[in-house]
Amino acid sequence: MENISVFIIAYNEEKIIAQCLEKLSWANEIIVIDSGSSDKTVEICEKYKAKVIYNKFENFGKQKQFALNQTTNNWVLSLDADEVLSDELISEIKNIDFSKDYNGYLIPRTHVFLHKVFKFGSENKKPILRFFNKQHGKFIENKVHEVIDVSGKIGILKNEMLHYTVFDISTAIQKQVKYSLLSGEFLFEKGKKASLIKVIIKFPFDFIRFYFLQRNFLNGYQGFIWSMLSAFGSFVKYAKLYDLHQNKDL
Repeated sequence: MENISVFIIAYNEEKIIAQCLEKLSWANEIIVIDSGSSDKTVEICEKYKAKVIYNKFENFGKQKQFALNQTTNNWVLSLDADEVLSDELISEIKNIDFSKDYNGYLIPRTHVFLHKVFKFGSENKKPILRFFNKQHGKFIENKVHEVIDVSGKIGILKNEMLHYTVFDISTAIQKQVKYSLLSGEFLFEKGKKASLIKVIIKFPFDFIRFYFLQRNFLNGYQGFIWSMLSAFGSFVKYAKLYDLHQNKDL
């Protein structure tokens, strides 16, 4: 087995980060980049023998790349503080044949929203690139969700990790609005545009897509709330984009 570094970016994660770290005792190195937590995040990380480094947060892509640059092993696993590896996934990672010609692996990630594990919909075992050889990969700068660019062949692992997003409605709404506004600003900076018609139809069309077409109605009450908030987030993103264009010459 290759030596593996795990890196996490964190800010005031005391409620969830212990769950993440508890599943990382097998890793050769754990790096946590903290952007100035005022709670017990740093204390918890040090308890689990993680190396904690402070770095001012600018955006997700830059923060993740900074974290990647601190690692000392070629094979790295990028995690968020609210992500928890399953025992099956840990075993699978330990038994990867690194002689194969792969430079990275997609990991299935399942949504846990308002204490509900989503068994249906696009957020059930959604494959995301998180495990890779840093000699062939880097992060692309992004205001909201970071993007990993890895050259060469990419494999996919069978077992999942759980993504504990939010535990209450208030936090869910706040996070959705925050990230949607940032996404709108990012699209504006990229020169993207949105028509008024798109702004108007985005919410109802996306709700139908998330709730019915992606079968989130099978995830119960939580599936309904998630679909509503996701559709609302799409509306906020494009409303922000439209508003920025309307006011750019004022």
